[in-house]
Amino acid sequence: MLSRFALFVSAGLLWLPPAWSADSSSQVPIAPWETNRPIATVRAERYRPHPRPRAAAMTAVTYVGPKLVRREWRATESTDDVADEQTARWSADNGRSWTDWVPQQPSSLVDYSGTKVWEGGWADTHDPASGRLVQAWLRQIQRDSFFHCFSYIRTSTDLGRTWSKPTPLRYEAGPEFDPQAPASPAFLNRNEGYPGNNFALLPDGTLVLALAHANAPGDPKNNQRPWRLGSVLFRGRWNGTTYDWKPGARVEVSSEVSARGLMEPEIARLRDGRLLVVWRGSDTGWDGSKAVEPGRKWFSLSTDGGRTLGPVQAWRYADGTPFYASSAIHRMIRHSVTGRLYWLGNISVTPPRGNHPRHPLVIAEVDEATAALQRESVTVIADRTARQGPEVQFSNFSLLEDRETHNLELYLTTYGQELDPKDWATADSWRYTVTLRP
Repeated sequence: MLSRFALFVSAGLLWLPPAWSADSSSQVPIAPWETNRPIATVRAERYRPHPRPRAAAMTAVTYVGPKLVRREWRATESTDDVADEQTARWSADNGRSWTDWVPQQPSSLVDYSGTKVWEGGWADTHDPASGRLVQAWLRQIQRDSFFHCFSYIRTSTDLGRTWSKPTPLRYEAGPEFDPQAPASPAFLNRNEGYPGNNFALLPDGTLVLALAHANAPGDPKNNQRPWRLGSVLFRGRWNGTTYDWKPGARVEVSSEVSARGLMEPEIARLRDGRLLVVWRGSDTGWDGSKAVEPGRKWFSLSTDGGRTLGPVQAWRYADGTPFYASSAIHRMIRHSVTGRLYWLGNISVTPPRGNHPRHPLVIAEVDEATAALQRESVTVIADRTARQGPEVQFSNFSLLEDRETHNLELYLTTYGQELDPKDWATADSWRYTVTLRP
């Protein structure tokens, strides 16, 4: 069933028509974006078509220095969550001209003594204290239906062309990774954690990163979970030679709150200095379990730079009303011109089903007094059209603010765009340019 707020693409522009419903007796609630005054205008363009049937075009673009240097990463995905044919290029003039493409790690799956291990990084952040590019890096080892995740930090002194050896983020005693025995039980069950979407840079130079899927000491089934239910924050500082990383706040939820725990955390520093952490949740687990709570985003606040966190709560609108959100990535960004903090992600008007629906993709302003979303600001960036499959995804995007035009840029792959679910990977890469209203 199509959402009532359809997205139409014409001459490269996104036209947002009035709300409509094919069934006037429908009990589906009116979505905020159907009546809100939009806070932005949006332009969409197909950036890179899929290279062949059932092969998705993956794209991510980030700034890798303090000025106008961009890095573009490309890959092809034919197997779920596996990036193959990885290449990268650099632009010193904000995308006007580019270097040649440079081969990168061929695949995100790396063989260690016959065991396939997923490896890759994200959240690239230039740190003025060190002059280095800092990246969160994941090593994930799947054993049967269990996903063991381990977080690392690596740095670059040449804008992401080469990287240091990854440094593990450790909050428990336990052995290091052994390439000759990558699936050692002693290693797999200690210091688990999946790096969050971003680093928060504090005024004193501290970098804060939140890990998802961390061990949950209060969960009696911790070692039996496909995904661990905890989250832990790390604080890092450059000491003039290297980075010192120390664990900070540690929280967890029950599987009745989120069947896959606290996932893909995003951190933002509010105007009053508090840290807002927002996690992806899920009403459905990979083992078929069901949470009591419907699909939502979950949040917590820190008043001491990530050393401690308040209780984990369901994220709401600033007027106190709840909203639904499928299990999907989300981002926050503070705009350099408006000074406001914005959240981008998927919101549902009815309870979601695990990872779906991942449409529409919206942008909304964060009310920084209440650390909640301003309901009256929710604006659609992209939504499903009649030509797209029912589970088309407007998620898994890279995000930046153009340092010259100050437009927001999203690079997004529309998995599930074809009507046949078997063609989920026949997916194009799109660029969305979002111009915020002053």
